[in-house]
Parts: sequence; structure tokens; C-alpha cells
Amino acid sequence: MTHRAIGVATRRAARAPGRMGSRRAQRGQSAVEFIIALPVLLLLCLGLIQFGLLYQAKSTVNYATLMAARAGAVQNGQKAAMLNGFGRGIAPLFAHSTGIATQQTAVFAATVEARNPGITKLTVINPTGAALTDFGQSRYYAGKNVREIPNDTLMYRNTRSGASSGLSIQDANLLKISVTYCYDLYVPFINRVIFYLVNGVSNIYSTGTTGGFGVPTKMNSCYGYSSVSGGFRIPIESEAIVRMQSPFRGG
Repeated sequence: MTHRAIGVATRRAARAPGRMGSRRAQRGQSAVEFIIALPVLLLLCLGLIQFGLLYQAKSTVNYATLMAARAGAVQNGQKAAMLNGFGRGIAPLFAHSTGIATQQTAVFAATVEARNPGITKLTVINPTGAALTDFGQSRYYAGKNVREIPNDTLMYRNTRSGASSGLSIQDANLLKISVTYCYDLYVPFINRVIFYLVNGVSNIYSTGTTGGFGVPTKMNSCYGYSSVSGGFRIPIESEAIVRMQSPFRGG
């Protein structure tokens, strides 16, 4: 081996440890960057999943509210009938597989939630009690006297507004309802974050009897039930309006 070849080999050997150290440093830097970025990426992925489910829930609640209004339209505006209709409407939120048994279980679970006043609040916006006072007529039905707003021959009836309600009998036959449903967030970690942001709780990580869930500054109707049940529920609101297909009695 010539003197020149020996010199080149010596210089390469001298540079080799430095290169190896540089590569190890780069790998260590990449690991640190990955550890820092992982929580952010994880939170982003979980948030996308939860908001996708939340969008689906909102669409389902809108449909269920319309189902509730339709049930009330054909059953004299009875609240029990509307809650049952709402329960049937939100049943897809509880069906996680196919089959008749699964569907029946989903309908049962959804109906239980619909009839739970801590989870579902249904309000009849129209017709009001004043409209029932203005246009209500007492009739004998199913062995008892009932007071109802007539639903027949509306196109021939007087369009004069009632003294108490300010509505015509035609307007009084429009059923408008509002539903607030407490949707349970169940994607881990992000459900807690969204729940506390919605309720304005600052000390998210507080624990123990002195801290608890913290003091909410924007408490909504679902906060109390969530605190008792241990879930993370936020309100989803929807409205629907249909024309009555039967005399309105309410109740």
C-alpha cells in the first residue's frame, strides 16, 4: 500500500466516529420531536372522530324531532306520544350492528332515554295554552270530557285572531315543538375536554372533594345529570313544525 492510500484510509477512519455520533444525535432529535407531536396528533384524531359522531347525532336528533312532531300531530299533541316518536327517531344512535334483536334493543334503549326528563326535554311551543283557551271546545270522548282545538274544515273557519293568543284557529293548528337532548360523548379524553369547554369549567384536572368537577361558568341543562351519572353529556337542540292531523288536546 502506498503512502497516499494509507493517508486516505486514516482520514476516513478519523471521520467515521463523528458521522456515527451525528446520526445518533439525529435519531434522538427525531424521537424527541415525535414524543412532543404525538399528544397533539392524538388529540386531533380523537377530536375528528368525536365531532364526526356529534354531527351524526345532530342529524339524527333533527330527524327524531320531526318524528316526534308527526306522532303528536296524529295523536292530539300528547307529549307521551311525541316522546315515544322521538325515541324511535334516535334509535340509530344505539344500534351498533344489524339484526332484529339489535334493532329492538336499540329502540328500547332510545325510548328509555327519550322518556328520561334528565336527558330529554320536549317543549310544545305552539299551540299555546292561550290558543286552547281561545278556540278550545269541550267534547265527550272515551268516557270523559276533553277540551280540544277543532281540526276539521279549517279553510272555511273564521280567520279572526283569538283575544288571548293573538292566533287564528288555522295558526293554532300548527304544532311546533322544541327538543333538547343530552348527547353522551364517549370518545376517550376528548369527551372530557369538550364537556368542560361547553360548560366553562376552568380547572379540568381538579380532583378530590374540594375540587371535584370545578365551578362551571356556562352550566347547561345537561351538566347536572352528567355530574350524577358520571357521563359527559352536552345538549343538542332541534325544532320541528307540522300541521295537526287531529284535534289538539295537549297533555
